Amino acid sequence: MSTEKPKSITGGCNCGGVRYRVDFATDHDWKRAPNTCQCTQCRKMSGSLIFHFHTVKNTEITWLSKSTYAEYNSSADFFRAFCNKCGCSIAWINFGVGTEIELAAGSIDEEFLVGNRDADDKPLGAYGIPLANLEGEHLYVRNEIVGVTDAHTVHGTRFWKGTQNTAQA
Repeated sequence: MSTEKPKSITGGCNCGGVRYRVDFATDHDWKRAPNTCQCTQCRKMSGSLIFHFHTVKNTEITWLSKSTYAEYNSSADFFRAFCNKCGCSIAWINFGVGTEIELAAGSIDEEFLVGNRDADDKPLGAYGIPLANLEGEHLYVRNEIVGVTDAHTVHGTRFWKGTQNTAQA
């Protein structure tokens, strides 16, 4: 598997109404950018026990289509972006800070996550490691499910709640 980092990626929703391109800055923080969250809101929004996302600067993302883009004001200054047609989760945005977007890793186009496939349909690898590795930050580990989700946060920086709290050792 490659640890080579992409210069750009594309992604969007299932129906194509929301599309984006990310052109990574030369100083993109590949160590901090891949994150997971186990808070109740992320679980409900993603339909998954762990929400994987990749942090990008507002200046790195270009919206190619927002015809079905919608936002849900989940709490003060915090919005969850999604497609109002197919329901795909796109991002988590803190408008209070307004400098970064947490892109749902699952909304990144498959060609960038798993790459091409061999004759047996097995993925040959692409940029999955730098885009969604488990050595980034893990939020709301207080909601870990022992024996199910706790193994995902062994590496990286663990936060009992959000990053405004002190990291755990």
